[in-house]
Amino acid sequence: MTNPWYLVGSLACWVAFACTLMPLLRGYRRDPAVIALCAAFGSQAMYLLLSVPKRWTGTLFGTVTWYNVSVQMWMIATLACQQVLLVQWTHPVARARAVALRRMLVLAGVPTVMAVLFLCATLQGSPHNSFIDLPGYRPADQPFFVAYQVVYLATLATGKALVGRACWAFARQSELYVRQNGLYGQQHEGIWLRRGLRTAAAGAAVELLYPLGRFADVFLASHGWDSAQWAVVSRSALTVGMVLNILGWTAPLWGARVSAALAWCRAYRDYRRLRPLWCALHRAYPRILLQPPFAHDIAAVRDLRFYLHRRVIEIRDGYLALEGTAKTAEGLRDGRHVEREAAWIATALAARRAGKTASSEEAETRSSRTDTRPAGVPDGTNPTPDAGFQDFSADVAWLAEVSRAYARAHG
Repeated sequence: MTNPWYLVGSLACWVAFACTLMPLLRGYRRDPAVIALCAAFGSQAMYLLLSVPKRWTGTLFGTVTWYNVSVQMWMIATLACQQVLLVQWTHPVARARAVALRRMLVLAGVPTVMAVLFLCATLQGSPHNSFIDLPGYRPADQPFFVAYQVVYLATLATGKALVGRACWAFARQSELYVRQNGLYGQQHEGIWLRRGLRTAAAGAAVELLYPLGRFADVFLASHGWDSAQWAVVSRSALTVGMVLNILGWTAPLWGARVSAALAWCRAYRDYRRLRPLWCALHRAYPRILLQPPFAHDIAAVRDLRFYLHRRVIEIRDGYLALEGTAKTAEGLRDGRHVEREAAWIATALAARRAGKTASSEEAETRSSRTDTRPAGVPDGTNPTPDAGFQDFSADVAWLAEVSRAYARAHG
């Protein structure tokens, strides 16, 4: 990860911090989960922000300063906040507070121990992250810094493992609850929460490669371990894991908006796909239109939901008007096959144009309805006895496929 990417990650975390801070300022101050989530975003933003100035932080295998120690402490703080948040989610309310307090007390002692060990290490000279560039230099030559590394890396590895396991467990628990209560498709935020937790769990698992590489660098360099080769792997793991963590923990904030945008795009795609069938029907039965048609489908974006429903209703009205010609094309009708359905419509329209059959007065009357409902489906559903539709989305998908088949054969 280069400095600009650290800056982008920090900015994303600061935005998430501001978004979670607003509910606290509006009165949810007593919710420990929201407080822990807000603090986790703030700590991670600080960690990434402090990682930007390369001239201060040094390199992965260079001399360690107090600035590096502060960056690592912010990482420990992020793990502590994430664990408190997950404890609030995965434990009953009565037990969550005690478990969270116990975790906080343990993790609060880690920065103190790290600071004391690093102070002692500085009294023996400038601590080094690696011994590969120092021939004859062994870990025993700076015992306090080795102890500092053990405390930091062990805490980091344990924290990442606990966070990853808790994220995956809560995502599974949430999915089981949704499945048992039949809530699928009702809460986009819940869906994105589960996706985000699984992404964060994957990020924590990937980041575990970093402390393993650092342990090897500290204890195996004096035995011929080439830390330069592992540096690419450890840095890449840290980068990928950090990206997955940011995406996972912020997913509930932006996921619902992504779902809404994708749903709008799908609706506009379906609206355009319905046009060939709609045009053919309204040319044959102009009275199904309640208002003059648009010159281009782009005009429907101002109120896409209404115009999509209106187009489906008008197509269904056109279907009703074709009932008078159903016997002429009876052998072609198959509501389970879009090609045969499109062929039935084309034959019925051709029969009407040729004057072989005439629409009955009743069908013309029914096709001139003025139903302006922006939602729902008209009473005249799919006239195919074997097919029909369960909901509006399924009806739109079916009609869109029929329209595409009709356009391919008769466009």
